[in-house]
Amino acid sequence: MPSLYQSLSAQVAATLREEVHTGGWKRLLPGERQLAERLNVSRKTVRKALAVLRSEGLIRTERSRASTLVKARAHATRTPSSRVALLLPEPLEGARPFTVLWVSHLMTLLHGSGVRLEIVSGWKYFGARASRSLRRLVDSHPAGCWILGRSHRALQQWFTESGVPAIVAGSAHAGIGMPSVDIDHRALCRHAAATFLRHGHQRLALFLEKAGHAGDDDSEQGLREGVTTANTMLPPLICRPDKGPTSVIRELKRLQALPQPPTGYLLSNSFSYLTVLSHFALQGLRVPRDVSLISRDEEPFLSHLQPTPTRYSIPPAKFAAALHQAIKRVEADSERTGFEVRIMPDFVQGGSVGPPTSSASDSRRSGIVTQEDHSRTRA
Repeated sequence: MPSLYQSLSAQVAATLREEVHTGGWKRLLPGERQLAERLNVSRKTVRKALAVLRSEGLIRTERSRASTLVKARAHATRTPSSRVALLLPEPLEGARPFTVLWVSHLMTLLHGSGVRLEIVSGWKYFGARASRSLRRLVDSHPAGCWILGRSHRALQQWFTESGVPAIVAGSAHAGIGMPSVDIDHRALCRHAAATFLRHGHQRLALFLEKAGHAGDDDSEQGLREGVTTANTMLPPLICRPDKGPTSVIRELKRLQALPQPPTGYLLSNSFSYLTVLSHFALQGLRVPRDVSLISRDEEPFLSHLQPTPTRYSIPPAKFAAALHQAIKRVEADSERTGFEVRIMPDFVQGGSVGPPTSSASDSRRSGIVTQEDHSRTRA
């Protein structure tokens, strides 16, 4: 049984191995620099992958005075396997651990089906004027299905209008009839609101990324629905700071300065959770004695924090399996009809949620909200 985890160099070696077998380069392979640019990895990673193929006898190196040539040994040609392409804004090496893990699992599942996964990255495909770059990309990388990671509305709209078969690894925006696979953020955030309510919290804040992801819109809707069910809770504060700890801390300070600051914080990703936790520690505030935190997303390192974060967890293998099934549906559906797959994660009852302090509880029970407080609440 193959390992469910592959190093990046092993993934690159698998891609190059397939190209060698299918005669994609005949006898001469491109140089390390060209391979690194095409596969969006470092030259060091390519060098390791080539060393693997060299040890397998699939390639050999001929040295000349001017350069080092890498030539593929003769192999019997075989029918090329189908290909799935994953589009990301940045190389996989810089992606979050959860993304790296589900991509590795998906690569293994596709390989078992005779399908190769090719990873393409670049911010130029996610810009406001990306149409020309996207057209060149899909023309030069024929694939049975594209997977769009961290996609915004404009990117989803382009694939919808172009007719290129694609799946959103995340949520599709309203009005975009694309297949999508994502965590059920709406139901998750309703549950998070109920969790805070059970502990006596009356005002919550939701921190989202300023990235235009449809899943974040679902999160806001779910939290608002959860708060609405409790007549005693005040409207939630929805924050969308720029990416990075500086913007998150600036927004935290703004919230703390409100006449009635929130006592419960729902963070959309684990990195924001780390920023908020460390900032409160520097301010002398303890979790959950003074403030309560929940992480909407899961990353492996969260389990090493103290107190253990209350969070929502989904195994990367489960997400990859759902994507794998969705890919089969897209490739089998000639009409490319849209569908949604939503996965409800497991609730991990950590130690980061507790009752608010008595003074905070008294101020929330009073039900007095100043005009300044309302005016500074972001829709």
